[in-house]
Amino acid sequence: MNEGAITGAFPAHEGLTALVGAPPGTDATGIPPGGSVVAWVLVADEVVAGGARLDPVFLAAGRAWTVDQYRRAYGQELDVRVGQVQ
Repeated sequence: MNEGAITGAFPAHEGLTALVGAPPGTDATGIPPGGSVVAWVLVADEVVAGGARLDPVFLAAGRAWTVDQYRRAYGQELDVRVGQVQ
């Protein structure tokens, strides 16, 4: 399995959103906020138990992103968590 390869996709439950955080002191200029979670993907990752992780696909800056894509574009230090919209 290629690390980072998407091996499956699943629809997301309605009402979930991606919350993006950055370490203190990080210049957040130009980093779009996370938006609605639209799907979940199974991503090959040999570092985690089982060899894969489940990541959200979310909307931001007019397109859908995986966590890996978003971090490559805006910074590896960013933290992406999923929360429920109140």
